[in-house]
Amino acid sequence: MIKMIRWLSLVILGLLLNGSGLSLLAWAAHQKFSAGGEWFVSGTLALVLCNAGLCCVVGAKKPGSRST
Repeated sequence: MIKMIRWLSLVILGLLLNGSGLSLLAWAAHQKFSAGGEWFVSGTLALVLCNAGLCCVVGAKKPGSRST
């Protein structure tokens, strides 16, 4: 039961991080191409959030799986 909760929380956290990173990436791209505003920090944060989300989703092992 604990493993299932840990797996589910990692997957949900990963999907939330990935989605927020993609949204921030779209906002940074809009900032870059529309007004030439400050986009570097938000673009870097978007990259970090997307990668962290993917790592959470990929790193979560489903309980009962036989992979080592």
